[in-house]
Amino acid sequence: MKEFVCIVCPRGCKLRVDSDLYETAVSGNACARGREYAIAEYTNPTRSVTVNIRVRGGTRRVVSAKTERPVSLAKVLPLARLAGKLTVDAPVKAGDVISNSLLGEKIVATSSVAKAENL
Repeated sequence: MKEFVCIVCPRGCKLRVDSDLYETAVSGNACARGREYAIAEYTNPTRSVTVNIRVRGGTRRVVSAKTERPVSLAKVLPLARLAGKLTVDAPVKAGDVISNSLLGEKIVATSSVAKAENL
């Protein structure tokens, strides 16, 4: 048995997941989306990874970025460590792909950094 607090809606239902070889039972959910969330969190938890990437020659030193899609919980820390070693050249626009394949995941800029004039 495992317990979760649902984050799908503002209710914050306290979910309980019981599983055996053949069936996964969820209790405590007020809606079907809570059941889906609990099963996904129990079987394959995923997270979006957000990081700051160094910028060379920009008006700011870093640009915020995130994974294009949620990744397996086991990949979060290694991915964040590798992304922390990346450096990009200015200018960077929100939506630019910073890395196409970092542990098989795409890293995308979530803000923009202009090129510095006086360098």
